[in-house]
Amino acid sequence: MVSLKHLISLLVFEVVAILPVILIIYWGHKFAGGFSWVEKSFNKFNYHPVFMIIGFVFVMGHSVISFRILPLGHRTKKYIHASMNIIAAIFVIAGLVTVFQFHAEHEFPDLYSTHSWLGLATVSLFFLQLLGGLSIFQDLVKGANDEVRGAYKPWHVVAGISMVTLVAVSICTGIQEKYLFMKNDNFSATAYTMNFLALSIFMWVFTVIYILVAVEKQTPQDEYSVLPSTQGQEESINN
Repeated sequence: MVSLKHLISLLVFEVVAILPVILIIYWGHKFAGGFSWVEKSFNKFNYHPVFMIIGFVFVMGHSVISFRILPLGHRTKKYIHASMNIIAAIFVIAGLVTVFQFHAEHEFPDLYSTHSWLGLATVSLFFLQLLGGLSIFQDLVKGANDEVRGAYKPWHVVAGISMVTLVAVSICTGIQEKYLFMKNDNFSATAYTMNFLALSIFMWVFTVIYILVAVEKQTPQDEYSVLPSTQGQEESINN
């Protein structure tokens, strides 16, 4: 049975995960001229933050908390975790293609700002995490036994928490960079929207880390049958 703490944590997470998506789409339509995939259109860039926030904040965020929140078997949560990370990767790749294509069309330089460097670090860590998780925990690499999984798991967990923080820093530096490029008034509606977006990202980070640290796992008896000879090993992985 799902506890009240898990339900409240999930509800709060859903609010702080969807809020940045709504705000960035609202910003794109209201203040940045809308969205267009036409070649050399300046509005093409607006897809970049939308794809990145959907991929990292909404989809990857659900992946990160899935082990803590979902009252499902361990194997089921593994598949959900991996599947959502793959979906997040699709959005991230779309966001990268968008911004590099936009820069190429307008002959803007690439990877010169703090935001771009932090973004590159975030994306690199994300894909390393995805590759490591699929290889070791999803049995794509032969020989990844319980000992290998046990040794890799702490690194995977710490890197995941670090990545959540990196995502927030990358997005906030991107918001600040775009705000400076737009040259709006200090107390304009655009400024308030972008500031609320940054605050929503902070609330998202706080909520995700709280769930990872303070919310206990809910893993009932796995729906897969476990042979008596391997039950001890299975329990060691689940813990």
